[in-house]
Amino acid sequence: MPENMNKNSSEKLANIRELMSEEGIDAYLVPREDEWQGEYVPERAQRLFWSTGFSGSAGMAVIATHKAAVFSDSRYSLQLEQQLAGTPYEGITTDNLAKKTPHDWIAGNLEEGMVVGYDPRLHTVTFILSLSKALSAHGISLKAIEGNLVDKVWDNQPDHPDAKVTVFPDKLAGKSSAEKRKTVAGIVKEKGADAAFIAAPDSIAWLLNIRGDDVPHVPVVLSYALLHDDASVDWFVPADKAGQDVRDALGADVRVHELDDVGAVMERLFDGSTADKPKIIMDGENVAIAFKTMAETIGFDVGNSEDVCQAPKAEKNKAEIEGIKQSHIVDGVAVSRLIKWLEEEGVNGQISELDVVEQLLTFRKMSPDFKDDSFDTISGWADNGAIVHYHATPENHSDIRGSGLLLVDSGGQYWGEDFAGTTDITRTVAIGTPTQEMRESFTRVLKGHIAVASLRFPQGTTGAAIDVMARSALWKEDLDYGHGTGHGVGAYLSVHEAGTGLSSRANKEYKPGMFLSNEPGYYKKDEYGIRIESLILVEEDGKNKATDRLMMAFNTVSYAPIDKNLIVTDMLSDEELDWLNDYHQHVYDNLSPHMDQDETDWLKQATQPLYKSAPSRHAAPKI
Repeated sequence: MPENMNKNSSEKLANIRELMSEEGIDAYLVPREDEWQGEYVPERAQRLFWSTGFSGSAGMAVIATHKAAVFSDSRYSLQLEQQLAGTPYEGITTDNLAKKTPHDWIAGNLEEGMVVGYDPRLHTVTFILSLSKALSAHGISLKAIEGNLVDKVWDNQPDHPDAKVTVFPDKLAGKSSAEKRKTVAGIVKEKGADAAFIAAPDSIAWLLNIRGDDVPHVPVVLSYALLHDDASVDWFVPADKAGQDVRDALGADVRVHELDDVGAVMERLFDGSTADKPKIIMDGENVAIAFKTMAETIGFDVGNSEDVCQAPKAEKNKAEIEGIKQSHIVDGVAVSRLIKWLEEEGVNGQISELDVVEQLLTFRKMSPDFKDDSFDTISGWADNGAIVHYHATPENHSDIRGSGLLLVDSGGQYWGEDFAGTTDITRTVAIGTPTQEMRESFTRVLKGHIAVASLRFPQGTTGAAIDVMARSALWKEDLDYGHGTGHGVGAYLSVHEAGTGLSSRANKEYKPGMFLSNEPGYYKKDEYGIRIESLILVEEDGKNKATDRLMMAFNTVSYAPIDKNLIVTDMLSDEELDWLNDYHQHVYDNLSPHMDQDETDWLKQATQPLYKSAPSRHAAPKI
């Protein structure tokens, strides 16, 4: 991350305001997102952090001539307060209760006739159209500014990423790029379009069977693609990054152009010789408005459509599923080793949250197939665990002392000779003696986790229909959590992948091969946080005997013990206890062959079956 000292924020702000005056604008937007709208951005694009000092992974600054504010969601309320202290920026948390958005702030702090400037490469079509509509009601207009104002005042701004593109083998991808392009070109035709403009880096990586190293943790290439209805592609990427091996693998139907040649190629495609305008579709949720404006100016009919790669990418094929399963066995060994280490070292009062992060990385690196974390590891002790996206830093972290809960949310990127995959797992571990309240809260979260993991449901079901099941046990005690229950996950791609999910807003039908997380939680402010997360695959599970309707089920593929010290067994139903004991049996069966004797002995104890205090009909599963 680029260097930023809060004491310099006022000077930087003054420099930006000078340029605002030259451009004739009264406010300027500085988003966290870069040109590709990703969760992770290269150092060169860390404009929000460089300008303001706020380093959260989501947010936006609005700089007016007399005031300035940084907006982010409720995950970062404490971070906003800490990092903006002593700066000219006001920190504002946007959430479902306050509903205070950048739109509201601008309308309340600017007057009729004033102008808000923005970089059209950094804001999506959807956002700018929404903002324009909201502000026009107050007589405030938007103006696209060529050349980013932050870039103009940022001395020693880092260079663009220059990592080489890598070919991702067809045997790991499960399908060749040509096969994928043919499938997606069919979608383009179905939508009545001649071409689709694709900006999401993970979609392009999936479509072309390539990988890269342009941003932290996500193996993608920052590029653009124009997919035509004949399955050919114009690919826009710095030419020196795509070597001859990549070009040979892609073949003649993928034409490589420089990153800035999008407009020139579009102009060559449109000759104006026909009465009907050729149609290009693009996803307004992730394509910058600069490209919509460019295409319309050239003469194309531009339509809004979901990323055409999203649906086929979400349904993992046989090779991807095998890679996912193998990756989770390797990763499960590392996570289980961490839990064993925590049991041995946590009570000694000699380790910190940062030590946990480092130790987990050490365990993951024991696998030669480990390439990177899939995101920055969250290690939250006690009250820090209640901050959903907390990250320990050398300047701000806690030592693990006494009794309490440690929440560890982490993941890995694995690429071996015969498999590749992305993992994401959270385990909450008791250090010392947990309170009864902690154990009961944990058990309620576990009940929600099991409700999802063990569900059998009919074809056509969506995440919105299932989310309530993860929360039911918490709701009975007037408890809840403020995040979704699950998100899509890529196959050696992004740990947060569009196309599927599990939340009250998840409206996509589950289909076999979809890969997502199951992660209910509970967070008691200033005391502790609980989350239990495993990744699940959607699989067919026969037919409903009464209706003959195809049924689906989730297959849990993450393997690591769930802390038995935090489970109140009498709160679990017989079926829930069966699921837990069966899951632990699978953990042991899958991980023990890859562990030494000492680790295997520990794992056997960690996965021993649990029973209720009262007599039960259950027999002890054998390990």
